[in-house]
Amino acid sequence: MTLKKIVINMEIRIFIVDDHQLFIDGLQAILSRVEGFSVVGTANSGKECIEKLQTIEIDLLITDISMPEMRGEELVEHLVRIYPSIKILTLSMHDEYSYIDKMLKAGVLGYIHKNASASELRQAVETVAKGENFFTSIVSDSIAKGYAQGSKKPNSFVTTSLNDIFLTKREKGILKLVFKGMNSQNIADETMLSYHTITQHRKNINAKLGTNNRQEIEAIVKKKKLLD
Repeated sequence: MTLKKIVINMEIRIFIVDDHQLFIDGLQAILSRVEGFSVVGTANSGKECIEKLQTIEIDLLITDISMPEMRGEELVEHLVRIYPSIKILTLSMHDEYSYIDKMLKAGVLGYIHKNASASELRQAVETVAKGENFFTSIVSDSIAKGYAQGSKKPNSFVTTSLNDIFLTKREKGILKLVFKGMNSQNIADETMLSYHTITQHRKNINAKLGTNNRQEIEAIVKKKKLLD
């Protein structure tokens, strides 16, 4: 991974949890090259993370799923209870829907695959730190497929969870512009965001709603009054 030094307006204090120290070292080296990112601590297990966070203030935690002593979803559930304002990003080799679903239900805001680029990692950290969702394409595709498969079964996750759909302020704003007939480039120009950011938000929206096109999105948004 390569990453140019980028200037942002705030310092994001990051804590990394992974059971492979070599991976932590590499990730820390990448993040340290972004101005405004500060890795303030690391841990090789969930229990070690919990102990260290008693004395360290952080803004964002990056965690894997498969770790000794405590699995990723267990760590996330524990931390969300103790630190309600914590922002958590999953970085894992697992791209199966079952893993992603567990982490999202536990309370993570973002989920990226370990084959993500350095620029995707930077964008994920910045996005999740603001309290917004971020998924790389492979994760969004897995979520969409998982929703689609579930929707074919009685009492499926899709059917039961639509009442709990949460769209961020940014996602709602983008949807309103979509419904006005604007395409992704128009929305990017209107919001002064990059085209890539807008398309990623639209993928995230489809993943959350389990939809594939604008007509399906409009039907669910209207039914569930998501923009009211």
